[in-house]
Amino acid sequence: MPAIDVFYDGGCPVCRIEVGYYRRIDRAGAVRWIDIESLTDAELPAGKTRDALLGRFHVRDQADGGWHAGVDAFARIWRVLPVWRRFAFVFSVPGLRQLAEIGYRGFLRWQRWHRARRAG
Repeated sequence: MPAIDVFYDGGCPVCRIEVGYYRRIDRAGAVRWIDIESLTDAELPAGKTRDALLGRFHVRDQADGGWHAGVDAFARIWRVLPVWRRFAFVFSVPGLRQLAEIGYRGFLRWQRWHRARRAG
């Protein structure tokens, strides 16, 4: 059974590449990958909107139902994947976590622009 659910934007080319890589190394099936674009409104998680899920990367823990977003979501994924679990600590190092968050926010700006262009 997967340890976490990862909600990702299947329309985002960068997201698809990253998820494809993570899927290949997730031989134990620790992650359930959920393309937000393929969900009907009824299939969206309780308390979450499509816009909220698309606006920031989200991970849900299977054990307790807790949610992680943004850089914290990446840290959660890394903790369950081989190879990357050794590096997950970087998200808790002061300074490095903030740099990762700044980089992620820059990516989000590009992703919103790209999503608007696809919809236009």
